[in-house]
Amino acid sequence: MSPSPSPSPISLILLISLLFTYFISATSASFKCTANHTCQSLIGYVPPNSTTVSSIKRLFGLKTHHQLLGSNSWPLSEPNRTVQAGSVVRVPVPCKCTNGTGVSNRTPFYKVRKGQTLDGIATNVFVGFVTYQEIVAVNGIKNPNLIQIGQEIWIPLPCSCDDVEGARAVHYGHVVVAGSSVAQIAGEFGTTRETLMSLNGIADPKQLKAGTILDVPLKACKSSVDNTSLDSSLLVPNGTYALTANNCVECSCNSDDLQLRCKTAQKVRISNWKQCPPMQCSGNLTLGANMTATCSLTTCAYTGYTKERILTVLSNQSTCPTGGAPGLQPLDISAAGIEREWRWRGLFVSLITGLLCFSFPW
Repeated sequence: MSPSPSPSPISLILLISLLFTYFISATSASFKCTANHTCQSLIGYVPPNSTTVSSIKRLFGLKTHHQLLGSNSWPLSEPNRTVQAGSVVRVPVPCKCTNGTGVSNRTPFYKVRKGQTLDGIATNVFVGFVTYQEIVAVNGIKNPNLIQIGQEIWIPLPCSCDDVEGARAVHYGHVVVAGSSVAQIAGEFGTTRETLMSLNGIADPKQLKAGTILDVPLKACKSSVDNTSLDSSLLVPNGTYALTANNCVECSCNSDDLQLRCKTAQKVRISNWKQCPPMQCSGNLTLGANMTATCSLTTCAYTGYTKERILTVLSNQSTCPTGGAPGLQPLDISAAGIEREWRWRGLFVSLITGLLCFSFPW
């Protein structure tokens, strides 16, 4: 086997520049958070070196690799997926509001290694999503220069649970890349320039700096999950999926109609239950299955779960065109419309009269 080609000097320079933009210049930011509940946020982590899903899972204290795979829309069959240096990985962050600011809810915890400093951990390991001052504050560290090898420290990552402009959203910590603008970032993530500026307190969009961490609201799919369900806080942003109901249900979100679509999860280890409870609606329609009829679509939709059951409901959606029955157009009763109508009628009468005169001898 021939050796793989070495990267060109230009490629190495570009990679180093990208990484420098992300984790040397990055500056932490506090996200506004006044909600009285916990939620799931995301951050755009950029690994400085090639790594794996398992390594990122451990670094950020995630319970399962499913969380990471779903947040990035990677297949569930790739728990050992390799992640290249410089790529953006969406990492789930359990969030809690404290004094008007959102921070990761007592996670992740990082074990100090030989030769590391708090500033180095904040800047190089967690790529500027936090400052050493913030680490010192939440951990009650009296002298930041005196930390011990093996000492476990809480890393307070920025996050938020607040609604945005009256709608539920998943807050995403985005690191600004050199050359990007507020308008370009807004377009990339499906929001508006004004929303980004208001949410992040940006007075002049021309002053946006590379390395700044922006709070970007991602649109979340509407769902039928009941407020009493154990996963009532489930929010799935556009372009991702999530496992719920003890890994028995897989729910995905896409931009077609931003409506949550759930189905039975396949080839995933169940947690807390020996087996998944029945997931059927009346008429034996299975979760996620559709039944079509004239002008209607009936779906067996997911509405949550309890300690013993998975809850479903039949959801009906009209598929008839608006404005009348299929193929019929609404009448134009304007003056111009009436004039056109009489003109066509006159033409039609003239045509019939001509045919009759031509067909019958007098």
